[in-house]
Amino acid sequence: MNICEPDPHQLYSLRVVVQMTGSSERKIVFYCRKGLVKPIAQPEQEDWHFDELAVLRLQKIELLRREHRMNWAAIQMIMALLQEVDTLRDELRFRR
Repeated sequence: MNICEPDPHQLYSLRVVVQMTGSSERKIVFYCRKGLVKPIAQPEQEDWHFDELAVLRLQKIELLRREHRMNWAAIQMIMALLQEVDTLRDELRFRR
């Protein structure tokens, strides 16, 4: 698995994201359809593009799945909790 840090100023094709995350195209499409990851553009499966945040989320999902052997339900719950933490952090920054 070739995990690398994504560039915040670049968009990545589905094929490149597969290499960056160690996931498969099929799994990435599944994660997108379930709402865990949002592609920037998806006119056709081969032309889907992802930004830095999407690549980082996919890397987290693959880490949970592979390294921690979490099932789909656990991954969904953890990703939802991480999103909630990010939302709360944003609210705290705004109030300061």
